[in-house]
Amino acid sequence: MSAQTTQAFDPTDGTTPIVLPTQDPCCQSPCDPEWREPSCITFTEIKSANVNLTGASDFAPGFVTINVVYTHTLCLVGKQHGGLAYTLTLLPGEKMTLYQSDRYRRTTSDTERYSVQTTFSQFVSAVHQQQTSASSSFLAQVLNSQTQSASASGGGGINLGIFSLGGGGDASSSSSSSSAVDFSAAASSSQFLSVAQQASQYTDLQRSITVSTYEDAETVSTSQRTLVNNNLCHAVNYFVRKVLDVYVMTTKVTLVTFKVTAGNFVSGLLTPAQIGQIPPQYRAAVEAILKGLPKVGETVEQPTIVSVPTDGVVYDPELSHCCAQDPELEEQTRIKLEREQAEAQKIGLELQLMALEIQRRQALLAAGTLTPFEPPPPATTVVA
Repeated sequence: MSAQTTQAFDPTDGTTPIVLPTQDPCCQSPCDPEWREPSCITFTEIKSANVNLTGASDFAPGFVTINVVYTHTLCLVGKQHGGLAYTLTLLPGEKMTLYQSDRYRRTTSDTERYSVQTTFSQFVSAVHQQQTSASSSFLAQVLNSQTQSASASGGGGINLGIFSLGGGGDASSSSSSSSAVDFSAAASSSQFLSVAQQASQYTDLQRSITVSTYEDAETVSTSQRTLVNNNLCHAVNYFVRKVLDVYVMTTKVTLVTFKVTAGNFVSGLLTPAQIGQIPPQYRAAVEAILKGLPKVGETVEQPTIVSVPTDGVVYDPELSHCCAQDPELEEQTRIKLEREQAEAQKIGLELQLMALEIQRRQALLAAGTLTPFEPPPPATTVVA
């Protein structure tokens, strides 16, 4: 606790300043520890394609199977306000009770209930599957909250369709196959960003929160809070907003492999650095195919953030701009405040006068003057 500072009386208005000690913020509540490193969710995507091996006439036509592994990382960097869940205006002296309920917790059992991050991962898997295979069955299953088919493994993992989210980490994987695939890191990053944004919207729809002024008799779990506007003049507007986690997305190429199949020759799974293991008659054509592939370690950071909803809401109060009282009542309140301020100034001046009187008496004692501090009253002359 810091030392108090001493301030003198203000002779202009006679007020007596009251100085309170400065309190350490950590004394009111424990200070939050610093983030040692950002909290990240990692998705691993594998893109595969078969490219025809052409460009030479001395060998039978074949194809090259290309596999590129991307790591999409979503790192939590902060929080922000989401959409409005409810608005409320309380007039001066008004009191209202709000009931807040979570639809997701009311419609799912304890065994089928997951965190927001798990729900988000399920939708990422479902949306990705819909885009790559044109199948929306898993997306419909997640939308209908049919999560009972998700089985947990011995290590605590959860089956997320084409993704696998293990209990020991946040790694997930997916795969797609096409004859014409854009393997550039920028294209893959943009495609996954679109998937993540759609998954965030679906998560927000499923994990909705209801705020109302009445309590449903069938509501199983409802939290309530009472709001009171003790202001005599201004109304208070309450804006209830959802809290969103803000993530920054980064895509990195982690592995590039290929396999050559031409006639009777079938190579093993090789990296571009192992191109020397390909027979000379195929090497030039394979090098031409691998020339357009991204390099391992290439990283793309998306400038667009990804907002994922949470289970929390925040109540933002705002004082209205206009007074709700009649002008006469508002004037009475102003006069009352001025009278109380004048009384406070009067008390301050009296205290200041007492302090000056104490100084005068101490000065008289120091000078050796022992006469009474107060002069005697004048003698009363009696006229006969």
